[in-house]
Amino acid sequence: GTAAARRALAERTGIDGELLLRLAQRADMARINGIGAVFGMMLEDLGVRDTATLARQDPVELHRRLKELNSRERLARRSPTPEEVADWVGQARALPRMLDL
Repeated sequence: GTAAARRALAERTGIDGELLLRLAQRADMARINGIGAVFGMMLEDLGVRDTATLARQDPVELHRRLKELNSRERLARRSPTPEEVADWVGQARALPRMLDL
């Protein structure tokens, strides 16, 4: 979860450090119930890549941005509901921080 641990892992394995960070961020977001692959990719497109960033979001504004993105790009059959987005933000705010950028 720490930057130092990822650097050490990158050195030991030869895996790119940026790739390790992206994988750690996806694992972090996987702790949020209701965010699957498609909604996760949509959040990444908006720069919401970890639970700490999600916790800082205004649910109403994030919902608006997700709906706009999906209308423009048609990434999902439906946009997440305002209630789903509020739930995700609430979950993120309640989770302990596991990832150090």
